[in-house]
Amino acid sequence: MKSEKYTYTDRDTGAEVTRLTSYRSNSNHLYFTNNSFYDNNRRIVFASERGNAHNLFSLDLESGEIEQLTDFPAPPNLARYELHMSFVDPVNSNCVFYIGRELKNIDLKTGVISTIYHVPDGFKNHIVSIDAAGKYAYTSVYEDAPERRNGNSLHDFYLSYPESRIEKIALDGSGHTTVFSENKFIAHVNTSPTDKNKLTFCHEGNWREVDHRLWTLDLKSGKVDKLHPCREGECIGHEYWFANGTRVGYHGHIDGKAQLGAVNFDNTEDKAYAFPFNTGHIFSFDEKLIIGDGNASGKYIRLWQLGDEGYEQPRALCLHNSTFKTQEAHVHPRLTPDGKKVLYTSDESGHNQVYLVTLPENIGDLPLLSTLSKY
Repeated sequence: MKSEKYTYTDRDTGAEVTRLTSYRSNSNHLYFTNNSFYDNNRRIVFASERGNAHNLFSLDLESGEIEQLTDFPAPPNLARYELHMSFVDPVNSNCVFYIGRELKNIDLKTGVISTIYHVPDGFKNHIVSIDAAGKYAYTSVYEDAPERRNGNSLHDFYLSYPESRIEKIALDGSGHTTVFSENKFIAHVNTSPTDKNKLTFCHEGNWREVDHRLWTLDLKSGKVDKLHPCREGECIGHEYWFANGTRVGYHGHIDGKAQLGAVNFDNTEDKAYAFPFNTGHIFSFDEKLIIGDGNASGKYIRLWQLGDEGYEQPRALCLHNSTFKTQEAHVHPRLTPDGKKVLYTSDESGHNQVYLVTLPENIGDLPLLSTLSKY
C-alpha cells in the first residue's frame, strides 16, 4: 500500500508532526508498554480497521509504505480484537497477539502465523509481553465466571478475587507453563527488556484500594514481592520498564499530591519526585525526560525534564487533541528507540490515526504547558 504520510508543523509548539496513517477508519499503535518497532527500528506494527475488519499492518517509517500482515474477518457484533495489546519482539522479529481466545504469533520475516496458546475455558486474557531473549511470551489469564461480574468497575471485579494465572508460552508453539497463580485480579504483565528472568505485574483495580498495585516476579527463583511498598495515603500505577531493564517508572499520588518515581527491581534506589500538572500515561527510558499525554483532561503531549531540584515545569511537545473515548483512542505516547521522536495515536481527525512527532534538540525551546490555553 502506498504511503499515507502527511507532515505539518504544530501551530503552538513548532514541532514537526507526521501523521503516518490517513485511512478513513481507526488505526492505532500498540499499547505504551508494548514495543511496536522491528527491522532495526525501521518499521512498526500497527492495528487498523480497514476494509470493515480488524488486522495488523506493518509500516516503513522512512517511505511510509504499508504492508498488511493478517487477514482476519470482521469480529462479530461490531466487536474489536484486542490488537492494540500486541507485542513486537525486536530480537527475532515475532509479533504476538490475541484473536478471540487464541494467542497467535506471526514471524515478521516470513509472514507465517501460528497459534501458540488457547485461553482456558472460563478465563479471559489480559495484555501480552515477550521476554528479552525473544523465546517466550508472558500473559495473565483470569477467571471470568458471570457471577463475578457483580459490578461495572475494575475494582468491583478485583473484589470478587478471581483466580488469576501468569502463563509462560513458547513462541515456537511447543507449550506453556503456569509460573504463578493467586486469587487476585492480575493484569499488565510486563517483561524486562534486558533480563529474561524478570517481570512485573499488577493487581488491577482502584489504585487506592487494592492491597498493592505493583509486584515483581523473579522467574529464576519464583520469588514474588511488592515493588515500591506504598506508605499510608500513597498510590501508584501506570508502571513501565526503563531501557536498562532493571528499573521501573511509575506515577501516582501521596497525601493528595502528584508524584513521579522510579525504583530498581530489588526495591533499591527508590526515588519519587513531586511534579506539576497531570501526567496521564507516561513513558521514558530513564528519569531524565518523561513524556505524558494528560489523559482526557489534557490536549497536549507534555515533557518533564529532571533538574537539580526535581522535575521542572512541563513543556508542550504538540497538540494531540484526542478524545480518549475508547481505549484505542488513548494517546499512549512512546519514545522511538533512538529517543528522538514520539509515537502516539489521536482521533483528532475523526478516526484514530498514528502519529510521529520529532523532539527538538533543546527541550527548553518548547513552550511551557502553563502558557497554553488548552493544556
